[in-house]
Amino acid sequence: MLIKKKLFLIILIVSSIILYMPVKIYGEDNIENFTEKINKLTLRQALEEALKNNHHVKSAIATLPVSEANIIIAKYRPNPYVFSYRENVKGGAFHPSDVTKDFEVGRKRYWRIRLAKEQVSKTELLIAKVLWEVHTQVHSIYAALSIGIDLLNLAKARTNFYKSLVDIADKRFQAGDISKLELDRAKMQLLSAENDFSEFEGRSKRAKIDFNHILGRESYSEIDLDKTEELKPKIKIDEYKPIKNILADALSKRIEVAILEKDFGIARAQIKKAQWERIPNFNLQTGPVKPNVTDHYWGIYTGFGAELPLFNRKQGEIKQAKAQVAYLEKEGERIEHDINIEVANATQDLKVREEQVQRFEGNLLGQSENVLEMIKEGYKQGKLSLTDVLNAEQQNRDLRQKYLESLLNYQLALASLEYAVGVPLYGLTEKQ
Repeated sequence: MLIKKKLFLIILIVSSIILYMPVKIYGEDNIENFTEKINKLTLRQALEEALKNNHHVKSAIATLPVSEANIIIAKYRPNPYVFSYRENVKGGAFHPSDVTKDFEVGRKRYWRIRLAKEQVSKTELLIAKVLWEVHTQVHSIYAALSIGIDLLNLAKARTNFYKSLVDIADKRFQAGDISKLELDRAKMQLLSAENDFSEFEGRSKRAKIDFNHILGRESYSEIDLDKTEELKPKIKIDEYKPIKNILADALSKRIEVAILEKDFGIARAQIKKAQWERIPNFNLQTGPVKPNVTDHYWGIYTGFGAELPLFNRKQGEIKQAKAQVAYLEKEGERIEHDINIEVANATQDLKVREEQVQRFEGNLLGQSENVLEMIKEGYKQGKLSLTDVLNAEQQNRDLRQKYLESLLNYQLALASLEYAVGVPLYGLTEKQ
């Protein structure tokens, strides 16, 4: 009883420490930030979740047992036959229980099994290709959704800006400072901003549904993603140390190349299998026999048979498999050329996109900070006309949108480069 009480006290103390740790580490004022940080779905977490729960991934994995069953089928040996017959003529023989069996000659069974194993390996690679395609899709959709949420917030801020601007215009109109036309013009801008906000809101909801779908979640599950600041470039691609080796090894990392090698293995196994199948199998029969049903003598019946390969010598199968090998050689050249071009284009595109993002951050964004409040205050004091306000707001909005679009283009270019080189490029952005 004493031991149980001590154990209970230890558990209570440990639990209290664990519960107190977030407050102790972050302070009571930052406990909400701590909780928010834990609940954030990072890009890497989204990738891991999708690879476990995505329905396309599950469907692809389910094809593996189907392919593996072919190995069992390939291992089959011919079954024996048991039969009985009687010659229905005077003095005819009686075979009460004969056994016949086909025997395979050569390495036919070996090459059947080898072919089935090559097909299983190809199925595994096709599953890996689906996983990698889902990886690229999640990366792209995550970036698009995260930036789409920022665009929605930008549209909301614009709506609030025009609401306050209409209030200012209404007060100035009541004071006789501006005309009714200028007030109506401000209201029209508010209406346009509200419509844009509704459009962005609808897009955001649809994007969340699509993202939940690719993660294997319910359609309306809550999503809390990293801020777009976490998606900006951390270092330039030229400063990324592993990039030289990654670019050099792109051909060996691409799943398409591995699948092509398996196709070669399948075609060669088909050739060997067909060549061995040109050798005919033989059939052996045996069993007790009563040569004449009118007497009481018994004996042993034996028989031997084999196919005569006069017409079908598997010449079509052999020619087809050899033609497949020749085709795969040309296909290999095409894939190698396409991958080299794809890697070069993706690398160049990423360099351009990272320059665009850095140009925005270095020169343009700093100038647009607090610009909305400044122009609103200027209009309130009568220092700026409504046209000046609208032009300034338009320029500020375009700048913010283009910056967010540049971040999205950077992430899409990064996802394309990852797909091209066949490996994830962790470390290029703030958080992956």
